Amino acid sequence: MAMLFALVGVGSKAAYMSSMATTARNFKHSRHSGIALGIPNSLYGLSTFVFSSLKARWFESDQTPYRYLAFMAFVSLAAHLLASKYVVLRETQAAPRKRATSLAIKTNAPLSPAVATSGSVMSPLHESFEMAETRKRRMTVSVANEAGHADGDVAANSTLPALPVDSTAIDSRSATHADQPYNGHGSGADTPPLSAATMSPLSVAVAANPAQPREESALARLGRDPIAWALLMGIICLSGPGLAFVNNCGSMVRAMSHNTSLTEEQIGQYKDKIVATQSFFSFFARLVVGYLSDLWRTRLRLPRSGLLVIAGLLMIYAQNTAARVSRLEDMYPLAVLIGTAMGSTFTLAPTITAETWGAENFGLCWGVITLGPAVGGHICNLIFGSSWDQGLFNIISRLGKDAPQDRMQCTNECFIPAFRTTAKISYFSVFFFTVVLCLPQATAVWKRRWQKQTK
Repeated sequence: MAMLFALVGVGSKAAYMSSMATTARNFKHSRHSGIALGIPNSLYGLSTFVFSSLKARWFESDQTPYRYLAFMAFVSLAAHLLASKYVVLRETQAAPRKRATSLAIKTNAPLSPAVATSGSVMSPLHESFEMAETRKRRMTVSVANEAGHADGDVAANSTLPALPVDSTAIDSRSATHADQPYNGHGSGADTPPLSAATMSPLSVAVAANPAQPREESALARLGRDPIAWALLMGIICLSGPGLAFVNNCGSMVRAMSHNTSLTEEQIGQYKDKIVATQSFFSFFARLVVGYLSDLWRTRLRLPRSGLLVIAGLLMIYAQNTAARVSRLEDMYPLAVLIGTAMGSTFTLAPTITAETWGAENFGLCWGVITLGPAVGGHICNLIFGSSWDQGLFNIISRLGKDAPQDRMQCTNECFIPAFRTTAKISYFSVFFFTVVLCLPQATAVWKRRWQKQTK
């Protein structure tokens, strides 16, 4: 069973990451990257609503989950096959030239005339990550020429001067074979000397930088970035309390249904409706917040991370509400609050990741940061389980071992201490999201003051 759950998790995460990474790269230059990432993200969250509603309608009366699992397997297979055909990268005009340049550098082969004279050859040694304009935190420096410009025109956003052209270091082979007679194959004294005008931009770049040091990997840069750690810790502290409710709402419903006339089937349907409510508002929040974050970023010129702080405050309120729940009717507003907070976070966080560390590195960077929900969920589920066991032990101790078995069941006192603890964890999410918000601005101010002092 553990292996089957592992395979389900791998397949689900693979579909999620492939669709998100493809969207991030296709819309990396768009002003609407928030809503672009919010749409596939929201549909991912809506899946819980759809399947839980279908289960409550058609499969709740089944004695075994065989029919429901077979139905999910068939639908998932059909959806993945369809997505594999249409979820593709949109190539720009410069993409074929970049691939040809990279292949030529690796194989030490000459470029084709079309690529060598295109005027927009970009060496992978000088490619830069796509970074947020507000932060100006360039991981590498781009010295590539803009497409459509003449050779030698350096891109406007370059922070380094153009590569120098040293005529004495362009090609050592011309000096080595200068004394050999001309043999009709392009070498010898009659061969015209090589110059920067007759060489391709790639050859000039390689000749001027013969021993270019190996660049640091994106994973290493991510590990050294304090903003990445703050974002990861904030997601752990927010998603963990939220998943504690989502994964254990069935136990909560059962604990508060002892004094009601609900049957076992009705209790199951009630639980599915609560999960569907949480999923629907998560879906709705991902769409709305994705659109609002684009307005927040483009119209108001404010960082998206400010909305993360608001989502953290909403999760704090939801966890404190869960610590006071006493009736089944209280579960619906709680599902709305938690669904909205988690949906907002899981739209904002990937968009911030793509803007900060580049769409080209989104799969790796967001793949690392998205480990946060798994870590937070495990921690908070352990807290919930420990509180549940302690509450049941207290009930049995109070009633005595000779009490009727139907009275030795958990009530809301079994999970209220757990949510009091997870509410405290939620406060840390606001702290870490505040670090994500303020650290880039604080770093920029410090750099400006340092530059003034050094002048």
